[in-house]
Amino acid sequence: MNWMKFILWLSVIYLAYYGAVLLWDFLRSGKLPPDEKSEIISFDEDAEPAQEISAPQPEIYDASVLSSGGVSLKQLFSLAREEAIEYIRPVSF
Repeated sequence: MNWMKFILWLSVIYLAYYGAVLLWDFLRSGKLPPDEKSEIISFDEDAEPAQEISAPQPEIYDASVLSSGGVSLKQLFSLAREEAIEYIRPVSF
């Protein structure tokens, strides 16, 4: 068996399989029970929310505090000296 025969047989098997799957799907689609065909979803647009929830105001921080994980740079170095945080490389003081 050469490559052309192999590809030809593979293509025929592929087309036959997916053709049978499509045919099965088309034949089955006409036989759905009546309650599944008429399933309609509707929304009531005039409804009001039961309770209004106010969103909390976001806290505004300085840019240096946000970039260092919630502490200032001076506090970060003091935490490193006290070995309260884990760091990978030594910090030069």
